Amino acid sequence: MAKKLGISLRLAALAGAFASMMTAASAAEEISFNMSWLPQGSVGGVLVAKAKGFYDEAGLNVSVYQGYGGQRTVNEIDQGLFDIGYGDPVSVILNRVNGGKAVFVGSINTVWPGALCYIQKDGEKTPVLADFSGKSVGGGATSPVQNIVPAWLEQNGLPKDHLKLLRMNPAVITSSFLEGQVDLAECWEGASLPILNENAQETGKKIGMIKYRDFGLDMYGSGFVTTEAMLAEKPEVVDKFLDASYRGYEYMAAHPEEAADLIVKQYPTLKKTVVLNQIKQINALVRDPHAENKDLGFVRADRMEKTMGFVREAFVVDDSIKTVDLYRNISR
Repeated sequence: MAKKLGISLRLAALAGAFASMMTAASAAEEISFNMSWLPQGSVGGVLVAKAKGFYDEAGLNVSVYQGYGGQRTVNEIDQGLFDIGYGDPVSVILNRVNGGKAVFVGSINTVWPGALCYIQKDGEKTPVLADFSGKSVGGGATSPVQNIVPAWLEQNGLPKDHLKLLRMNPAVITSSFLEGQVDLAECWEGASLPILNENAQETGKKIGMIKYRDFGLDMYGSGFVTTEAMLAEKPEVVDKFLDASYRGYEYMAAHPEEAADLIVKQYPTLKKTVVLNQIKQINALVRDPHAENKDLGFVRADRMEKTMGFVREAFVVDDSIKTVDLYRNISR
């Protein structure tokens, strides 16, 4: 009798524990996250946080989705198709120009990570922007490069048509560039640049790059984007998501090799060497040494104002869009 009672008590305890686990799982807040593109180092902190259980510990069940470009991602978030996503201030500004309510809530690329890549020849001096007069540039058809480059050229005392911008399918930019069909290609640290470098090495080529930020472009790259409605209705959920995500970026910075393994395990078609180089590049961009608040993700008012100023010129945005409405430094 005592033996049966002991077994019953143990079964009851197991049933209670299972019920508690089910209750906790059902109580977890569902969050949908749009990567804006394919899985890569730029969103590595999110993928690491998911693999390490940081979201689970925060009471969040985060589902990660492929995206189809920054502007589309931000608009989809604004339309309620996703809760949070990876997006840039340019896309947030353009969303709000068209009546949207997207909000930038945390930086990942504390500086603009874009560049124009070229084939570097042995013994050739390092070129400057003025040296590329008349050269063709392969850029995504909907990429911000289409508007940013002309304004950036003027900022550097060069005519808007100093470079010939081509609108291309992003999937063919790298191959077209390496095959010599275009002279330069847009490239992004933490994303396409390591892929481009690896492909170039396979063909015996070496990549050089002109970074926008080395020629006066002082503005934020991508980070986390949500909506005014999400911030109003579930501020604590956004808070928890950001905490867990930046914990993932901290972990990725401290353990890049492990982080690459965790990401490749989730997406086996990825190449670890590429992912590892993406991670190393993002690790160098995610912390802002000039920010008064040293927490990851903090958005500086001065840099956001410079971002807004440049976008006003590049995209002809009027004064109805206020910089203070573009971003939040929510409590973390």
